[in-house]
Amino acid sequence: MEWHDMKKSLLLLGIIFSSASTVSAAETSLVRQVCGNTSSIPYNECVVALNGDFRTKKIRGIRALTFLSLDLAMANSSEAAGFVGGMAVKAPAGLKRVLKFCYDSLYSSNRNFHSAVGDLMVDPMVANYDVLIAMDGVRNCRYQMETANVSIPAVNQRCNNVELFVRICYTTTNLAKKFSGKAI
Repeated sequence: MEWHDMKKSLLLLGIIFSSASTVSAAETSLVRQVCGNTSSIPYNECVVALNGDFRTKKIRGIRALTFLSLDLAMANSSEAAGFVGGMAVKAPAGLKRVLKFCYDSLYSSNRNFHSAVGDLMVDPMVANYDVLIAMDGVRNCRYQMETANVSIPAVNQRCNNVELFVRICYTTTNLAKKFSGKAI
């Protein structure tokens, strides 16, 4: 191995280790608790999703983290619905119906996240239910594509992203539900 190649390898290793230590250093105990309890998604994806927002480091209670996760979910599902809606406008006739259905489904998920925010202060159990219902938008879109026998990778990716936040928000609202009535 030449010196130039070795320098590249060392630089790459340095970047990998520094980014890994940055993620773990920024991980708060709340993020660890939430991501450790979030099922069906890799722990690291959960950490990256929550740590992707600068506000995470300042959060000290589960209710505040729940509001943040719902805020991130609303932004993500809004982007997903907008992206799919834009695709529907430009799509060939054969895909328009599927894309319009997926747009409506992902927009419905977005409305459910909004409802969860409103319900969180009053009744975390209802907020938890709102989040569960948000998963229906993802399922309905996937089912529509399957029924139409089409695969649209960009739409599948948006569904995966919304599902990631459904699972994170389900965990945070569940934890908020457990601690409701206590100082959070």
